[in-house]
Amino acid sequence: MTRLLLSLNQAVDTLFAAIRTAKRGETYVPIVSASTVLNIAKALIGKRKIEIKITGIRPAEKLHEIMVSQEDAVHCVRRGNYYAILPMLPELRSKGKKEPNALKNEFSSENTALDLAGTIAMLKKNRLMIEDVDLSNGGELLR
Repeated sequence: MTRLLLSLNQAVDTLFAAIRTAKRGETYVPIVSASTVLNIAKALIGKRKIEIKITGIRPAEKLHEIMVSQEDAVHCVRRGNYYAILPMLPELRSKGKKEPNALKNEFSSENTALDLAGTIAMLKKNRLMIEDVDLSNGGELLR
């Protein structure tokens, strides 16, 4: 399974970006990375003796998160670190310079998953790692 990783700061920045620059009817979506749930667990567990048990998918649970659907991808433009999904209703669309479409397919956690090293770097960047992890030793914690 993969999950998109959005820090609190990124969430707040997305709100402010939408307030500042979004046009009427647009939906702002942050362009963020994802990770497998297994890599998140490995990064957070590190060297500690904690067993990872894979239980499978529960009913109605998704393998991947979708931020921009295939249907919305055809009218999605890029604005800096965000995708802006343009409104479907023509009366809500801005009458100005036409922006190029940013996506050919959906934007989901399946397409943006980081490897273990990238997951660890992202968790460290957002100060979610308690201790340093040694990647050369299979993701074990450094003491």
